[in-house]
Amino acid sequence: MMSTLPHCPGFWRYTSHAACSAVMSATAIAVSPALSDDALTEPIASRNLSPLYVNLGIPVMASASSLEAGVWDLAWTLHWASHAVLESSTSQSLELDGETRRHDFRIQRGLGKGVAVSLNVPYVSHGAGNLDGLIDGWHAFWGMPDGPRGVQEDNQLRYAYSGASAFEFQSQSSSIGDVELGINVELITAETWTLGALAQYKFDTGAPEEFTGSGDSGASLGVRWSWQSCFFARLSCNIQAGVTEVGGIGFDPEADTVTPFAGLSIGWQVADSFALLAQVDSHDAIYDAQVLRTNGPPIWGTLGLRWQPLERWLIDAQFVEDLAVGSAPDVSFRFALSHSF
Repeated sequence: MMSTLPHCPGFWRYTSHAACSAVMSATAIAVSPALSDDALTEPIASRNLSPLYVNLGIPVMASASSLEAGVWDLAWTLHWASHAVLESSTSQSLELDGETRRHDFRIQRGLGKGVAVSLNVPYVSHGAGNLDGLIDGWHAFWGMPDGPRGVQEDNQLRYAYSGASAFEFQSQSSSIGDVELGINVELITAETWTLGALAQYKFDTGAPEEFTGSGDSGASLGVRWSWQSCFFARLSCNIQAGVTEVGGIGFDPEADTVTPFAGLSIGWQVADSFALLAQVDSHDAIYDAQVLRTNGPPIWGTLGLRWQPLERWLIDAQFVEDLAVGSAPDVSFRFALSHSF
């Protein structure tokens, strides 16, 4: 079979053919892109970091396209959110004041025939944090209302609910969260778009009393649709929708056990190694208690950058805002690093 490597130049006639081949192979690898352009504009794995929802196992957005057979992808993500919620009714009250950091360690493997599996191990921590001063200053600079932050103490940790199954949580905690096992299957693949299906199972491995687990297992099913070159060449669009069976929730036994979820993502590749990403995610309010669902179904938007500094490496930097005020953290930050091989 004819080699696809460049021919060795004439001066290599004094050097071994093996040395020439090694140099030419290294050159070919260095100049060929290891990641497709689609990787730069794939959806953001953005989460609702509210203590009420962060451990329910609702799937994050991802591409409908699976990794190729034999390809591995390793990723670390830091989600960092600040909470400021203060709600009350005639018989109930809810206060969420503090910070949540969730580290997701994810491994994916392409199995071939459009199938890929993933395992995500989270490490969740809650504390008083130190973002309050930064956020207060940002609100003051733009003349924005400060909401509950105006009456809550800075750098305080307090999650409290006075309903039938009340809780009060004021101690810093950190532990492994609920592990997630997922599968993505390509159903239809066309020239510019892919339709896929997802399934996910969440194990009960966290600690519900420390807000690092939900206290029950859960499962999800859904569909994904990815359209490359939507509207114009460097724009990609992604849609995800499905349902999650979240299991039992101790502090609201009447909560819905099945919740729909959906997301829309747009990625614009502005340069060979940079992309701008914008995304909206949502799911149902789930809880039956009025004070827990006062602000309606959570809707949050994520905006930021993705950068490919080296072949096979991607770096994400995004910020997250609640679009339905009080239904998700009013400010979150997301940083991610991934490597494929």
